[in-house]
Amino acid sequence: MDFVITKSYQGSTVRLGLRGELDLATAGEVRDAVTAILARSTPARIVLDLKLVTFIDSTGIGSLVACHQAATVSGSRLDLENLSAFARRQLWATGLLGLFGFPATYAEDGHRIAQ
Repeated sequence: MDFVITKSYQGSTVRLGLRGELDLATAGEVRDAVTAILARSTPARIVLDLKLVTFIDSTGIGSLVACHQAATVSGSRLDLENLSAFARRQLWATGLLGLFGFPATYAEDGHRIAQ
């Protein structure tokens, strides 16, 4: 399966839909897509939709962090949406769910942890 990035605009939000495996071979594509958007404009928000991401490794996670940093420095906000179960589990395991706006009160399976 090829890695595919689709782009759409919704007002001041740019949405990138990712499909396939986000790994060493494809992480640069995501980083390049986000930096290209930021080079042309500063949207209020960039959304990465991970619903169809079937696999993510440390390089893919590193790319998401780099995109988050680039957006922040540029005055934009980067959000992740529709995390696949695998992507959520990987971000939870690395302690990065909070960086992307997901409360630490959620377990790796997305269920709220009783406090």
